[in-house]
Amino acid sequence: MSLKNARRISFAAGNVGLSRSKDALGGVMDINEAIRHAIDGNAVLFAGSGFSFGSVGLGGDSPLSGRGLARKLYADVGVDAEDSDLSIASQLYVERFGEAQLTRLCREMFTIKSSGAHHREIVDLPWQRIYTTNYDDLIERSGIDVGRAITPITPSDSPERYLSTGRVCLHINGFISRLGVGDLSSNFKLTFESYLHDALEGTPWQSVLRQDLRLARAIIFIGYSMYDLDLARIAHGEDIKGKAIFILSPDLKANSPDALRLPFFGSTHKIGAIDFSKMVRHEKTIYSRPEITFEPVALEKISAKLSLTPPTNSDVEKLFLYGDVKNELLGSHSANSATRYYLLDRPATSLATQTIEAGRDVVLTSELGNGKTIALEQISYKLAALGWQVLRLREDSKAVRKELSQIVSSDVPTVLVIDGYIPFLDAIDFVSIRRVGKKIVFLLSSRSHVHDVYLERLENALRVQEVDEFDLNLLEREDARSLVSMIDTYGLWTEFSNLSDSDRMKLVLSDCGGQFHQILLKLYSSPQIAGKVKALFDEIKPHVKQIATAVFIIKATDTPLQKHVVDDLLEGSPLVRMSNTERESVRFLWSDSGGVFKLRSSVLAEFYLTSQSNASEVVAVLSSMFKRAQILGGRTYEYFMRSAMTYSALQKMLPKNGLRAAVVNFYEDIQNTAFAKKNPHYWLQYAIARLAVEDDDFDRIGGYFKAAYAFAKLLPAYDTYQIDNHFARFQLMSACRSQDPGHAFDLYIEAKAILLRQTLREQKHQPYRAAAAVADFARAHGKSLDERQIQDVRRFCEKVIERISGLKPQVGNHRHVVRCRNELSSIRTWLDSPD
Repeated sequence: MSLKNARRISFAAGNVGLSRSKDALGGVMDINEAIRHAIDGNAVLFAGSGFSFGSVGLGGDSPLSGRGLARKLYADVGVDAEDSDLSIASQLYVERFGEAQLTRLCREMFTIKSSGAHHREIVDLPWQRIYTTNYDDLIERSGIDVGRAITPITPSDSPERYLSTGRVCLHINGFISRLGVGDLSSNFKLTFESYLHDALEGTPWQSVLRQDLRLARAIIFIGYSMYDLDLARIAHGEDIKGKAIFILSPDLKANSPDALRLPFFGSTHKIGAIDFSKMVRHEKTIYSRPEITFEPVALEKISAKLSLTPPTNSDVEKLFLYGDVKNELLGSHSANSATRYYLLDRPATSLATQTIEAGRDVVLTSELGNGKTIALEQISYKLAALGWQVLRLREDSKAVRKELSQIVSSDVPTVLVIDGYIPFLDAIDFVSIRRVGKKIVFLLSSRSHVHDVYLERLENALRVQEVDEFDLNLLEREDARSLVSMIDTYGLWTEFSNLSDSDRMKLVLSDCGGQFHQILLKLYSSPQIAGKVKALFDEIKPHVKQIATAVFIIKATDTPLQKHVVDDLLEGSPLVRMSNTERESVRFLWSDSGGVFKLRSSVLAEFYLTSQSNASEVVAVLSSMFKRAQILGGRTYEYFMRSAMTYSALQKMLPKNGLRAAVVNFYEDIQNTAFAKKNPHYWLQYAIARLAVEDDDFDRIGGYFKAAYAFAKLLPAYDTYQIDNHFARFQLMSACRSQDPGHAFDLYIEAKAILLRQTLREQKHQPYRAAAAVADFARAHGKSLDERQIQDVRRFCEKVIERISGLKPQVGNHRHVVRCRNELSSIRTWLDSPD
């Protein structure tokens, strides 16, 4: 901000106090600074009834305040009331004269014929947002008078339709132009009945308001009394006092409710709207608004600076074994290099790039180490080369939100990249609600099992019906061939070097299931490389190794890998006490800068945890971190706890040797914690874990499912989709084990009902993964079923196969859906065979 050479204006004593600094006021904002923020477009305006002073309605008078209107209505109905409760006064008026009469009165009073010069001066400022509890159209009329189009909206309007298109004014209690007979009890907050409903509660505007209060550099209330308890609670919750100013009537008495209440919310100035507008006019003459150039600081800009130098053997070995990525080599891939390339150009990266070019959001999914992060980098660099502004979010902070606000205010085509989107759902919603008509697209990634749980919440945050998903878990045959060639070129086969090309393809596609993660684990497990890894970890001191274990666990849960998180979850903040030598000993595992750890290889971390660590030591660290997270509380640590007790993540943290005992020890150690003991997710995951480690006690596991359902019922609107899905699989597994064909068929019928319901309403792969188990049931009991039962199973297979044919390609081609189709087709054929 810069000031022109001019003296600051001063008004007559008694109207405007001397300008005082924040320090002198103990953090209270200076009124001139607030005006400069408004000139910069960084302030929010709240207009109350006092703002309307000096305007003229159709009836020839200035609109009355809420209290003034209440007194008039009481007088009209002949009630000598001591209070000025508008809700009661209007209710009595409606009972006496009818709603149509009150509607006519309001239209004449609140439809503005002319605004005052001070209104026009104030409205002419480039407000970040305008909120008002007034019914009148004074703000819109003043905007027209100064050549600014301001769109009036109410809480019933959808924010995404308006926030990206220009200036809007939210009329919290209703807008006069929309008032019709019948609206007084709902959309127009006037009568007692309408006051029973919080105008913002349950609407997206409540979130928008909170976001605006956080982001604004100044919040200016004019003629606003904060009598609305709903708004007062929001303002108090966002702690606005240090940046809020209230412009009050010069005649306000020192012992009035407003004079006593409002200082709790910000600084008060008894100068009135007219003198405030004079201050605005003068500030415009001495203050030059700085030119706004966007250069991201909180967001990381990704540029397309690629090297044409081919990768060396060392480059590729470090990439494969230690996850050490050289960004300048991201352009060296199998599609543009004949022999020596650095990465595979997987079909999904090109399809995802095309999808984003078409303006649609993309989410890449894979399990740990199957390539989503590398693919995210490749797509980011491709888009940067195509001219997009590509920005990465590593945290969700106030500084990030401010830069996001600048992005949605510009017309620059932008891709926002988030690796591990779950903790960023609020930020995604913040942008999505404001990006209508803008070329702003998200490129996201997530672990497959986590994304399955959060998909609906992601679609809600993105404000889309469906998001384009790309599953990167499996390599296609051409990818596998390129990978085999690449490993051969750089001499990484070690003990598999003597295999033929066809045997190497079999190793990649069959033995490793076409998963890059499994291929790396296979390479790590070779004596030569495993020995290298063990030697590196043996050099790490025990207490530093504990820190490394904690970092690996946090990564496995997909929790943001920030230094403060590691310090919080380990006793005694051990990172601070690490010596330079100790830091150097783990340099091959991660890099750290700006308070963030960047793990070089999640597969190396998994290999150490599952193959070379001590089970009891890992469980001890994990359990301790879980209990610390419960004490700390908050969204980040609740997410950590939920992820840590999710079996698909847990199995990547615990050694294979002694896995069953380690799993049981962990779940039972946290079972009585407040977070777990009545948590349906805990009981579901414990059931899944016991099934996965081949526990034969199905009665006990059935009890865990019952507990999951029972605790889910205690939570309002809890979606039992995941419990239902896994319970259907459990019922089919129980059916396969049953020695009684009749009982087994009953279990199948229960599972069938769940799966048909889920495949009917969901475009997801999970129901089909469970449905494939019907094939196992048919093989186990098919010879014992009667003709009616066989036809029931056959119809189920046909119905599911039919529904698969109607799935969108990303779901229909998912490996679990493909397996389901193949299994059920095979069983249908077998059931039709004469034998």
